[in-house]
Amino acid sequence: MRGRDRGRGRLMIEDKAQIAAALPGYEIGGRLGRGAFGLVLAGRHRELGRDVAIKILPADQGGVAGRSWSEARVLASLDHPHIIRVYDALTIGDLHLLVMELLAGGPLTTREYDMTVEAGCAVGLAVAAALSYAHGRGVLHRDIKPSNVLFDAAGRPKVADFGIAKIAQGTVTTASAVSGTPRYMAPEQILGGQLGAATDLYALGIMLYELLGDDPPFDPALPAAGFIHHHLNVMPAPPTGVAEPIAEVVMRCLAKDPADRHPSARAFALDLAAAAAAVCSQGWSDRAGIGLSIDDAVRAAAEAPATRVLAPHIPDGAEPQPDSTSDLPTQRAAHPSTPDVASDSDGATREARTWRPGRSLPRRFRLPAAAAAALLAIVGVILALTLPTGGDPAALSAGESPASGASAGTPTSTTPTASRRSTASQAPTANPGPIAPLNPRPVSSALTGHTNVVSSVALSPDGRTMASASWDSTVRLWDVTDRSAPRPLGSPLTGHTGYVFSVDFSPDGRTLASAGWDSTVRLWDVSDRDAPRPLGAPLTGHAEGLYSVAFAPDGRTLASASDDNTVRLWDVTDVAAPRLLESALTGHTDYVFSVAFSPDGRTIATASGDYTVRLWDVTNRNAPRSLGPALTGHTNPVRSVAFSPDGHVLASASDDKTVRLWDVTDLAAPRPLGAPVTGHTEYVFSVAFSPDGRTLASASGDFTVRLWDVTEPGVPVPVASPLTNHASYVYSVAFAPDGRTIASGSGDFTVRLWALN
Repeated sequence: MRGRDRGRGRLMIEDKAQIAAALPGYEIGGRLGRGAFGLVLAGRHRELGRDVAIKILPADQGGVAGRSWSEARVLASLDHPHIIRVYDALTIGDLHLLVMELLAGGPLTTREYDMTVEAGCAVGLAVAAALSYAHGRGVLHRDIKPSNVLFDAAGRPKVADFGIAKIAQGTVTTASAVSGTPRYMAPEQILGGQLGAATDLYALGIMLYELLGDDPPFDPALPAAGFIHHHLNVMPAPPTGVAEPIAEVVMRCLAKDPADRHPSARAFALDLAAAAAAVCSQGWSDRAGIGLSIDDAVRAAAEAPATRVLAPHIPDGAEPQPDSTSDLPTQRAAHPSTPDVASDSDGATREARTWRPGRSLPRRFRLPAAAAAALLAIVGVILALTLPTGGDPAALSAGESPASGASAGTPTSTTPTASRRSTASQAPTANPGPIAPLNPRPVSSALTGHTNVVSSVALSPDGRTMASASWDSTVRLWDVTDRSAPRPLGSPLTGHTGYVFSVDFSPDGRTLASAGWDSTVRLWDVSDRDAPRPLGAPLTGHAEGLYSVAFAPDGRTLASASDDNTVRLWDVTDVAAPRLLESALTGHTDYVFSVAFSPDGRTIATASGDYTVRLWDVTNRNAPRSLGPALTGHTNPVRSVAFSPDGHVLASASDDKTVRLWDVTDLAAPRPLGAPVTGHTEYVFSVAFSPDGRTLASASGDFTVRLWDVTEPGVPVPVASPLTNHASYVYSVAFAPDGRTIASGSGDFTVRLWALN
């Protein structure tokens, strides 16, 4: 098969038969992606059972790819724990083939969000070790950036894609062409001048500035010419939210004159290790969760006793905010302008972070580094969950009454009434007994098409349509009538100008809502699945980006959760003319990650970065009110909430790697149901109940979906092996209305469907 790379005007060739003939010892798989100068296929060594990546370069010896190939022969000799290994290299016809190790942990781009200070510094040391080794053998990388740092299954970072590496003569070399990524290019690289080790350190400094700070050094919205001007002439302020010793090391890398930067990658590593030891206390590199292979001198600097911790650099007028990635106790700083500097249980100090809107994805949505962890014992006690009782049809359709301000049978007092159930008018039915073990299995290949993280999935009420939201700023629709052969429906829905974090169908399935980091909600008419169309202008009202959107069960109200710490309600009775209801739900002290309606629509649950869950009475949409104190118990930000179908139980998922269950039968006195549900080894991003309420699904940064039997009182029971086919963090999980299929969206840019028996 031949395809033309129009951007470079040369043929890119992917003839699997030709490749298989050239590599008889390998099974040739599907395409993994497109690199800087070629295509990348998956492969597997037949005898060794080793997974590999096969990079295909066109043999245009007079072009850049040809020069890259000649240099690749040198790069193949590099052997370092933090450099991707090249196993084989050969030429067949008009193709060059590089067989490299396949790194299952994915790129840094899927981990950089919410990376701890310790993890960020550890990544910096790993990259510096790789550069020091390469520089010592006369090799410059010239394109250090997050997408060129990948992780193996054990969490060890490795520098990849030396596709534009330069073989230096002595200590410096002259750039033969302006190659690299403008966002990370050193001034001398832009100008085509003398390159050296300091050139790679500049790019590493930019990368660490982004990893550790709250903004990139230069606005990502700048055009290429603007980036060039800033790299050449503008010195950025120190990174906000970063302690001074570490900030000083990073800023030295960004000096315009290469002579003012560190003299070598090893010198940089020694400085960074010492700064991290001063800021993060002893043992920080072990807590980072990053596999490190560094020399004895650097390790000694990293393990030196801490001598001081300086306050982070915060520009005038900026208000520090709690760091959502830290393991701080629930108690927070009382005054919002006071930096939140606290020590976790092992003494590690974490500083507050500040993020200014309009720049980049905030740190509070950043992901943790993958860390190997033993499966914890599953403990906890819950009440019996039941099949849906059906409830009172009148209650399911009741909103506020224009005359009385409340639905029939609902107290109008502002004091919560103990007798009011959260969702159902009937008591739980008898426990039907435990469910049979499930045997989940993929029902089709992964659904591809998105070009970035899939952050949310939702299925229509009739189960025939699925929607997916992505950080590529689009929403996609899929025909899943035949679960074994799902297909995309039309072109992606475009209009959002930033990451799209959430989608939800209206109860009648005719309208889709999407919420994005552009601070808007968009409504789409999807009554004709093959010709969806936007419904009016974007809904505005939040001051910052949105994380979650949800329809009420009667379809008349829409709720949206935001980084501005609030939830807003919208009257969407007429979807062609939605209106913002006056009162916002305020009370959380940090961003609101998730919002969910109870099955009767009279209660909203919210999950927040302030480590809490809150319940709200929205019977009168024009005067929503908080129901009692916040639910506490999680020890990190809470990412997701979901009501059971009978409304008696609420599930919450957190960055503390646990799921909690709450009895919300009496909204005046909600209570935790036993101990946290454990088993995941990374953040838990999403929870969902099956339609019959007997199974709970949870999705995690450990690349898995887990299923739990929650019918019996006592210990929740895992009812299946973890679903492990995703190659990155799983952000979202949803059940089909028939309960026989679940959908999951992942950082590997795919959606998967799973059959449950």
